[in-house]
Amino acid sequence: MNFRLVLLFAQILIHVVFVYGLFKFSLTSTLPVIILCQIIFAGLCGTVFFHRVVTHKNKINPIAENILLALSTIGLSGSALAWAATHRTHHRFSDTEKDPHSPKHIGYFKTYWYSSADATSLRYVPDLLRKKAFLFQHRYYFQINLVYHLIVLFTMPFYVYWAICIVPGFVMWFTGSVTNCLSHDIRGPRNNALLGIAMAGEGWHKNHHTDPSNPSFKSNLDWGHWLYKLVS
Repeated sequence: MNFRLVLLFAQILIHVVFVYGLFKFSLTSTLPVIILCQIIFAGLCGTVFFHRVVTHKNKINPIAENILLALSTIGLSGSALAWAATHRTHHRFSDTEKDPHSPKHIGYFKTYWYSSADATSLRYVPDLLRKKAFLFQHRYYFQINLVYHLIVLFTMPFYVYWAICIVPGFVMWFTGSVTNCLSHDIRGPRNNALLGIAMAGEGWHKNHHTDPSNPSFKSNLDWGHWLYKLVS
């Protein structure tokens, strides 16, 4: 089974159902859910856990690590192992033909849809391969999500399914992919304050590339770092 292709297919479905929910439900019903999921899944699961902790090896409370590992699973942006391996590849080969996040070399379409998590580069995460919980999440990633979606879909109202299955998957992927698309140009990584505010600090991308292991992206408005300090 090709991990990336299954992930792509799942995300296409997530995007379609997300847009359907925007039309089906009122703004007062959808906006609070999207904001909350942006904080939890784009902020805590995405930029804090996957990016600053798992990829760049910043410290985290062990209890918070287990909680965020479980929560991030339903974000449908790939397992922690695959996501971190892909992003470490990005830093290793930044803005070259081997960069899996480079719109310059692979175009914006592939950067958005096809660069979030690739399980073929697990050689870049030998430290994580020693963690049993991470291996379990990676090995059974799609099975866990399938069971979760089916249980919620057939036992809860459709609005609940949309809120706790579809929106988390959309916002976590959207945040990561839009950051990949807009944070590099022909000159390399760049800062974008508007993107930083919307995407939990990820828009201060040039600052991050200058000092990748720093959990702060060196802006007072980097609210991803505020969240990191809560769980570290």
